Amino acid sequence: MASSQRLSTYYDFVMAVGDPRTHEWPLVATPWPTIFLMAIYLLIVKIGPKYMENRKAWDLREVLVVYNFGLVFLSGYMLYEFIASILSMPDFNLMCERVRYEDDPRQLRLARVIYIYYLSKFVEFFDTFFFILRKKNNQITFLHVYHHATMCLLWWMVCKWIAGGITYFGASFNSFIHIIMYLYYGLSAMGPSVRKYLWWKRYLTKMQLIQFSVVVVHTNYGIHLNCGFPNGFLWLQSAYMCSLVVLFLNFYQKAYSKEKKCN
Repeated sequence: MASSQRLSTYYDFVMAVGDPRTHEWPLVATPWPTIFLMAIYLLIVKIGPKYMENRKAWDLREVLVVYNFGLVFLSGYMLYEFIASILSMPDFNLMCERVRYEDDPRQLRLARVIYIYYLSKFVEFFDTFFFILRKKNNQITFLHVYHHATMCLLWWMVCKWIAGGITYFGASFNSFIHIIMYLYYGLSAMGPSVRKYLWWKRYLTKMQLIQFSVVVVHTNYGIHLNCGFPNGFLWLQSAYMCSLVVLFLNFYQKAYSKEKKCN
């Protein structure tokens, strides 16, 4: 009983010391809404393919074109806001900047785009839902589900405690990659007449691997500089990015070694 009370007290303390600027923003105050949405996502991943097993695959060409190009524009907007917000602060250290919990409009602008980036991870759940409806179950890999399910929780943590500082780097880099990635998917959804020109799919995976590797280097350099940004979060980000490097390398080797054998 005493241990549960201590845990409850500790939980209340941890929730109370979050970023005061983001505390009242929807979904941020506690992790439970994010965890609930993650659980719903994983449940749909589990039961969705079974539900569709004896049903006809949906033709979602028009929906996919709109969805993917919508994410191109959203990713472009977020990238612009990340760049514009940090450039508006002349003293911003690109390599290692601590979080400034101030009501400065420039700091709030950065916190706001971080929050939008967090919300975009829920929108990206539809990547998986569309695979299920189209019966493209081979696309629903462990890597795909792991990446989609964990990103929203990790970025909830950012919004809750560290909505600023050098968190801009991974999110802005990822937004840039997503512009290219969703552009590819949007063009691919337009049909065979366009798809035959999309020879650059394998380079998307290479770009993602470069992205994760660069973020690991940047994160560890921030740890080395020890500029006041919480090192615990940097170690967590570094470990997470390393896990993605391993998983994407495994995917790349399997996907393109098979392709070479077929050729």
